Amino acid sequence: MRIKICGITSKKDLEVCEEKGADLIGFINIERSKRMVEIEEIKTLLSFMKDRTKAVIVIEPFNMANAEEKIRKSGITNIQLHSLSPEEINELKEKYYGKNAENKTQISPNLTITRAVGISKVIDRDKRREIENFADICDFLLFDYEIQGKTGGTGKQIPAKTAIKAAKIAKNRNKNVKLTLAGGMNTARIKNEGKQLEKVFDAFDINSGVEIKPGVKNIDKISELMEIKQNNQ
Repeated sequence: MRIKICGITSKKDLEVCEEKGADLIGFINIERSKRMVEIEEIKTLLSFMKDRTKAVIVIEPFNMANAEEKIRKSGITNIQLHSLSPEEINELKEKYYGKNAENKTQISPNLTITRAVGISKVIDRDKRREIENFADICDFLLFDYEIQGKTGGTGKQIPAKTAIKAAKIAKNRNKNVKLTLAGGMNTARIKNEGKQLEKVFDAFDINSGVEIKPGVKNIDKISELMEIKQNNQ
């Protein structure tokens, strides 16, 4: 079981996440988020990390140029996108680490692209096609609860049956794509449904489920979460 703790805004919470054994640590650079952190603040937080390869920058760029700017300025190689089409993502990947990459000296060839895909309670034909198209081109897909076309920060959970269906669609399309489940994840859900969900998901993304308030983490909840992880190894 791999755990990503997202929405980090302080050095204290960052150090707790690393100490307790989080596999990935997410910094959100999306203005609509209550956990928004500016790029310069993220770079300061990165300076305190023992292992920067665990850092993930969460962005919602309005175009390719905006995405490139955020990637270049942050220096983070794990990119979680809440926008851009499959065609744009493919172009981004080619530009940074394709055969004719222009920016090999600026960004590590280990750049990974995660695309968030919004899911609610039903997967219709259009949503199936969306999952398949992103599975074709991305390293990771992250399924998050969707409200009015927006993902992230909803605190709502995708029903297990629907999440598993989405995962199977993605894996049937591309067996190598890695899958993360987000959306209101917490220790209770991982205790009750973790073993079932772990059969199809590579990681769980937890944010509000280990918080006191938006952007402020609860050490006890993080500790409990990591104990569950250790017990399930």
